[in-house]
Parts: sequence; C-alpha cells; structure tokens
Amino acid sequence: MSKSSKSNGFTLVELLITMAVSGFIMSAIYATYLLNQKSYHVQDDVAEMQQNLRTVFYHLSREIRMAGFDPTNMANAGIITATASRISFSVDITDNTGNGGSDGDTDDTDELIDFGFEPDDDTDDNGIADSGAASLGRQTGGAGGYQPVTENIQAIEFNYVLSDGTRTLNPSPALLNSIRAVEISILARSARRDRDFTNTATYTTGAGTTWGPFNDNYRRRLIITNVQCRNMGLYQKVTS
Repeated sequence: MSKSSKSNGFTLVELLITMAVSGFIMSAIYATYLLNQKSYHVQDDVAEMQQNLRTVFYHLSREIRMAGFDPTNMANAGIITATASRISFSVDITDNTGNGGSDGDTDDTDELIDFGFEPDDDTDDNGIADSGAASLGRQTGGAGGYQPVTENIQAIEFNYVLSDGTRTLNPSPALLNSIRAVEISILARSARRDRDFTNTATYTTGAGTTWGPFNDNYRRRLIITNVQCRNMGLYQKVTS
C-alpha cells in the first residue's frame, strides 16, 4: 500500500498571515478599549465637577436667601461683609439653647455665616485658589470653624445687585443694607489631568471678570446663578 507524500498542517506563510491578522485584530480591540476608557474618565471628571457645583450652589443659595432673617426686628441681622471673594451675613434663626425660635439676637450657633475659601487657600483674598483648586466652604459663629462644602473649586466671584438695580463687586458699608440679590460665578476644576487635553479656554464671570486661559491639562466648568436675598429690606419695610 502506497503512502501519501502530502503532509498535513500550516505552511510558514500561512502562520505569518494568521499572526499578522491576529495582531491587527488585537491592536484594534486594545485601541477601542483605550478609547472607551478615556471616554469613561472624561465623563467621570465632568460628572464630578457638575456634582461639586450642584453641592456648593445648593448650600450657597439656601443660606444666602436667609441673609437678614430677623422676624423680631431686634437682632439687626443682615449682610456684614460683601466683597468679590467673600460674603458674610447674620440671621436670627434660633435661641440660646439652639432648640427654639428667633430670640432677637445673632449670638447663637449658626447665626453668623461666612462663605468663601479658607484664608490659607486664598492668601491674597482674590477669590482664586492659590494652589489651582481648593475646597470651598462656610464658617459660622459656632465652634465648628471652617466647614468644607465641596472640593476642586478654582475660583468664585460674588456680584451684588442693589435695590436700585445697579451691580457692584465691592459695595461700601453704607450700601450693605441695599443688597437685594447676589450673582454668583463659580469655576470648578477636574480632580485629575488629561495629558491628551489642553485647556485654552477663557471663562467670563457675571461681572465680566475673565479667568484664564490656563493652558494646562485640567477640564473646567463655569456656572453663574442669581440668588435673591428674600429677607433684605423686608423687615425694615415692616417697621417703616
């Protein structure tokens, strides 16, 4: 019986072609993986910035609306400090025990409120974090000290709307009782760099101040909102 001289298996050329095709497919799969991973990180960074902005605006809006709350008309509550980088105000919301209602003074817990960067994070008090980004928070008259509200905030600006409709970044002490609304501009920054991204954008606040361009690898989001000071002028009108 004769044996076949034809051998089974792959030739060298076939192996090389198979390896080349496999390598191409694996490269395409890896490139797709990297692209999806990058897209995930970008979306994650944007979502985190949006969440930070929502958090800080929630606290700012809720408490600034209460500035000057003084139902007894004896506490002399109102806005104490108003600059482009910081706002301080008083409210009469509790009594000395912290369990009752308004008692005609602003000496109790959480009745003196200050919003802005911690002084060590903004040493020149210009509303821009010295290190590029920092926590933004509040300080009260109680023993709690500085309380971070959210992190990775690069800059903040308060622009004040007076009773005659004019706006100013730095109202004089004589105009503090005339403040009726606050336009707040906040710039959030991503927590991590993206080396494939360069931020060359400029960001313009409600008052027309320009932040940037930063020419770095961080993404940013700017949000501007107006908060009405519902109690400013209210109690003075009642007694006039």
